[in-house]
Amino acid sequence: MRIAFISTILNFPWGGADTLWTNAAEAAAQRGDRLLLSVSPAVVAHPRIAALAGAGAEIFLRDPSGAPSFGARVRRKLGLAAPPDAGLIAALQSFRPDLVIFSQGGTYDLVLHPRLAAWLRATGVKYRIIANWQQEHPRLTEPELAFIREVFTAADSLNFVSTRNLAVTRRHLDRPLPNARVIQNPLRWRPADVSPWPAEPVPQLATVSRLDEGKGLQLLLAALTEAGSSLPDWRLNIYGQGPHEARLREITAQSGLGERVRFRGYVKELRAIWAENHLLVSPALEDGVPMTIPEAMLCQRPVLATRVGGAEDWIEPGRTGFLCSVPEVIPLKASLREAFAGRARWEAMGQAAAVAAASRYMGGDHLQLLA
Repeated sequence: MRIAFISTILNFPWGGADTLWTNAAEAAAQRGDRLLLSVSPAVVAHPRIAALAGAGAEIFLRDPSGAPSFGARVRRKLGLAAPPDAGLIAALQSFRPDLVIFSQGGTYDLVLHPRLAAWLRATGVKYRIIANWQQEHPRLTEPELAFIREVFTAADSLNFVSTRNLAVTRRHLDRPLPNARVIQNPLRWRPADVSPWPAEPVPQLATVSRLDEGKGLQLLLAALTEAGSSLPDWRLNIYGQGPHEARLREITAQSGLGERVRFRGYVKELRAIWAENHLLVSPALEDGVPMTIPEAMLCQRPVLATRVGGAEDWIEPGRTGFLCSVPEVIPLKASLREAFAGRARWEAMGQAAAVAAASRYMGGDHLQLLA
């Protein structure tokens, strides 16, 4: 079988949203399929992508620069430059795929690739879509909505990483999407990552994410600041790197939280994180499914998360964690107070979380993409 994997995530290095399609590509390579991988220069150097290339996968590099320059647009109007996606379409024509799998950073990314969608319709090549992230309230024109409905209806399958994101998409498009399903991201968790409950008496909160605005860490800092003395003593450990780090450090200093907040950088080992921390806080504004939620649960830690993306798929409020109704300061402050009021139950909640997550997790779900 000849399978093309096309990632529309072009401006970020390889990350959590790439795990699903990469696992599927590795499984396809192991069964002897021929592969074409369309990725950005920031992703191609990742060891897993390099290993696939070393095993024979063809690579087509995408331009991550976004909108073309004024000069490029002029050249295209004059017929002196190739239109967008012309190179990718030529690579697909040469490769002759039996199946194309799109890994989309945003559910509606194909709106930006009408020529590619037209090529798929014209050739009849089967395609499947992975939707890794969804805005609750996107701005879409009527022509864009019509285009998406057509593209989604023609897809062999639509694969959403959370129940909420699928439900939101059905609401946006006003369609039942019978070819859609929820599929789980593979986790990096292993049984050896479980560590004993930390003996530290001061509650240690952890955030584990890329440091960008959508992850909502500025919201968490604001909620902790407003909560003030209504919360008992606490420490916040921020794990991760990203473009928003300088701003988060500035907010921390201006809020007077400097002694309580530590920026820990990227830490690869889950065991190292959860050996020190009692509670994961996931204050995302919008998301697909923060994989850190089931990972923390499998490490026997409860989770406090905003009710976005896949949080509801994993957390049972009051038993395995806490859900904040909306990603806003006042509701998050209330959720933090609720969590601290039940501080004595955190260890038992963590144990219940591990049982619940283990019963739900399907590590081989990525194989559905290849069926």
